[in-house]
Amino acid sequence: MFFHSCASGQGDAFTVEKKECFFKKKYSGSKLLIHYIKDSIRKSTSPYSYGLDDLVQLPDAKKLEIIDQLLKYENDTTTCCLDVIGRGYNGIEGCRGVPKSKRFNIQIDALFMINRLAWPKITELYSCYNVLVDTLTNEEINNDPKKIKLLFQDYRKWYDECKAKGKIDKYFPFNDGRYAWFGQRKSLYPKE
Repeated sequence: MFFHSCASGQGDAFTVEKKECFFKKKYSGSKLLIHYIKDSIRKSTSPYSYGLDDLVQLPDAKKLEIIDQLLKYENDTTTCCLDVIGRGYNGIEGCRGVPKSKRFNIQIDALFMINRLAWPKITELYSCYNVLVDTLTNEEINNDPKKIKLLFQDYRKWYDECKAKGKIDKYFPFNDGRYAWFGQRKSLYPKE
């Protein structure tokens, strides 16, 4: 299955593509890739990593263009080719506990990429694992696309607020509600 979306502006161009992949000779599925042009050079994110190194340096307006494209995967329940592991980027130990979930879908892949773009220096504190939980039942919801879609509504509302302000706030709101990231660590920064 192939889905492609595009955003562009002022010399930079971004496309988000869902591509089939096979990981560690045992995990098959798909992964979202961001293709972009920077200084007339075409680049792509890795299908096996969430580093997003060049993209996390972009100004908020460009990140919001990409985030808008990632939000279009709200209904995509295709299994991601990656497995659930604790992911760190800045040498910060943010992982708490060990989730039961071993896999996740493209919905979660998109949300995890949004977290990495919006909060690149401390994302491992807020969403170290690609696992979502229902805070009322303490159950992992990686296999419940309907509940994940409810979290997408929170992300869409947040995106609309950021777009209206023209910036991404430091406050991380996605561990405050009923559906949150495994570990549910609250934002280090106050709500503006």
